[in-house]
Amino acid sequence: MNTIAIVLVVGLILFTIALSIFSRRFTRTTADFYLAGRKVGSFSNASAISGDYLSAASFLGVAGAVYASGLDGVWYAAGFAGGFMVVVLFIASALRRFGEYTVADFAFGRFGSNRIRLITVLAVLLTSLFYMAPQMFGAGTTWSVLVGKGIFGMDPYTSGVVVVTAIMAFYVGVGGMKGTTLNQIFQFWWLMFAMIMIVVFAFGNGFNYPQALADASKTPIVNTKSMTVADLTKPDAKTGKTPYDAAATIMTPAEMAKVDEVIAAGDTKAKVAVALPSKNKLHELRDQLFNEPGHRYNSFDQFSMVLALVLGTAGLPHILNRYYTNPSGAAARRSTFWVLVFIGTFYILAPIAGLAGIGFIKDYLANGGTIAAANVHGLLVKPDQIMPTLAEILGGQWLMGIVAAGAFAAMFSTIGGLLIAAASAIGHDVFEKYIDPNASERKRVIVGKSAVLFFALLAMGIGLAIPKFGLDQAYPALIAMMVTWAFAVGGSAFVPMLLTGIWWKGTTERGATAGIFVGLFGAIGIILMNILQTLGVIGKDGIIGFLGSLTFPVLFTFPLSLLTIIIVSKLDGELPKNVDQIWMRIHGTANERHEKQHGLDKVGTMFAKK
Repeated sequence: MNTIAIVLVVGLILFTIALSIFSRRFTRTTADFYLAGRKVGSFSNASAISGDYLSAASFLGVAGAVYASGLDGVWYAAGFAGGFMVVVLFIASALRRFGEYTVADFAFGRFGSNRIRLITVLAVLLTSLFYMAPQMFGAGTTWSVLVGKGIFGMDPYTSGVVVVTAIMAFYVGVGGMKGTTLNQIFQFWWLMFAMIMIVVFAFGNGFNYPQALADASKTPIVNTKSMTVADLTKPDAKTGKTPYDAAATIMTPAEMAKVDEVIAAGDTKAKVAVALPSKNKLHELRDQLFNEPGHRYNSFDQFSMVLALVLGTAGLPHILNRYYTNPSGAAARRSTFWVLVFIGTFYILAPIAGLAGIGFIKDYLANGGTIAAANVHGLLVKPDQIMPTLAEILGGQWLMGIVAAGAFAAMFSTIGGLLIAAASAIGHDVFEKYIDPNASERKRVIVGKSAVLFFALLAMGIGLAIPKFGLDQAYPALIAMMVTWAFAVGGSAFVPMLLTGIWWKGTTERGATAGIFVGLFGAIGIILMNILQTLGVIGKDGIIGFLGSLTFPVLFTFPLSLLTIIIVSKLDGELPKNVDQIWMRIHGTANERHEKQHGLDKVGTMFAKK
């Protein structure tokens, strides 16, 4: 147990709770609770957006993906960093000019239909759940490395999920968007500091990036996996060989002797960690090297994953909601500029940390060192644990404490934004609009806080279910994978509607609704089929097999949703009666002309008086 790390994490938790209690005085109305009164400045909002965006997938998952998969892991950093270009160029300023509270408000205001508001609410909740799942998984895995023990009779993983859920439900429910914003600003700068410290300590310990990249690329990538004895000794239907046979080609005789001991014990459900050869999904006859693509993705997924990250950023409801907290559209653009600077720097550092982990961890274990994280053949069994493990090797308990607190800061920050987004969807878009439109401000805020608690408990249940279904063993670098699924769902459901709703006056309500429906359920359906295929429930033959082989569906679901909007809108042709006024509201034309004319009139009056 790392005492210093625990003290720093507890200090972080107490500070976030104190900020939430302090912010309670600013959370009297729904505008305060959901939007921090629309008074968040550009730099502050950029820090908060970056904290909201840099989740466990960024802090733990990107480095873990690079550590496990090389170049295919670097795509995460490139896609995450590039995603905000779509936001700043096409969406941020228009959303803020339009006003309102949520994405569902935009859909209703643009198209004037209760139907599109409700399906947008459903899409917000499902996207948020997809994004909440990896944060909960990150909480459990970080607790397992940091503490290593459970509380109140729970195992370490469960303890982490439950504790983080309780803390987040409290500080979001008490502090609202104001408290969440203050916490996200602090948490972003802490996790940025932690990432910088990891890289500084790596170079200080002799890390050389070009040399490390060349060393990592000399031999094929090795996969690590924890398997039951039954699965390890099960022959393949086509080749007749077992995973045990494959492991024997990689692992040393001494390492295989430990595997044999577990098998000899006779418990077929017992798990054992093994190292396995990797397959090149782009060139089957070639070895899979660290500096080449193909470890994680086939040709479809190479494009689809980057597209999911770039488009998905513009479809994350908790990020889009933050633009409503800016006082103006110009402030929203300035916020996004600073976000690009902050996250661009972060995503340069994360792959460096992932590459550094390969050599440092392997050398440390080879020299007799011990680590809390499960490992085999000099590699971590769970790549998502690389950051706290590397920190302890490079800088001892103090650096691990800083990094562990950074990991929790990343989770807290993103979970806070997701809970606010979900609460606004339930409390504002459903309760205030349909159940009790005349409710008092006090009652509306209470409903919002209750929605936070409900959604937090639902997310906790999903987090606890992940290991029970074996997803943590089925996918390498699971945190980054699950976040990309959330990006795929949001990018498919929201972005076609937002782009056409903002930039094509001919978009109709029926077209936008149909596009959201097709994108949302098309993406979720393909993701579920991929999970079922990975778990061996469905086969790889036929159209179902092809769809199940798509790790990320955006390459198909985004254009399908966009095409659906265009075709249905063309066939429908029923535009809102006030579409011209809506257009001016979105693009600011009327207001800008009014302000410009008002200014000229004032100048003319001044000269006339003189």
